[in-house]
Parts: sequence; structure tokens; C-alpha cells
Amino acid sequence: MYVNATEFRTNVGKYLVLALSEDVFILKHGRPMVRISSSDDTIGQIIDSLWGALEGVGDPEKLLEERLSDYESLN
Repeated sequence: MYVNATEFRTNVGKYLVLALSEDVFILKHGRPMVRISSSDDTIGQIIDSLWGALEGVGDPEKLLEERLSDYESLN
């Protein structure tokens, strides 16, 4: 949902509740400036967006072990 900044300021509670079920974009001068979304949805979206970037990188457990061993060797 898109809402202008003045409308958002006037009815902030309404849009915070609405953001639990859908993204709310706040417009300033007709352009989207801010997106408000549920924190649960945001975490899922971040993971989904990284999925393709992490493809072919390797085994996550092995990567973690390598990073920990690198860190331990520095200390």
C-alpha cells in the first residue's frame, strides 16, 4: 500500500497495524521514501534474497568452521 507522508502522520497507528499484513510505502512528493513491513516478513525476505547469492558457495557448516579457525589463529 502506498500512502503520502501527511496521511501517514495523521493515522500512524492504522498503518502500523496494516504493516503487519502488507508492506506500507510512505511517499514524499509522490516518490516512495520509506517501506514499513513486519519484522517476520523482513527476515524471510532477506533470507530469500540471499539464497541465490549463496548458491554454490559451499557447505555452511564447513564455512563456519573455516572462519572460526581463521579467527582462532589470529588470537
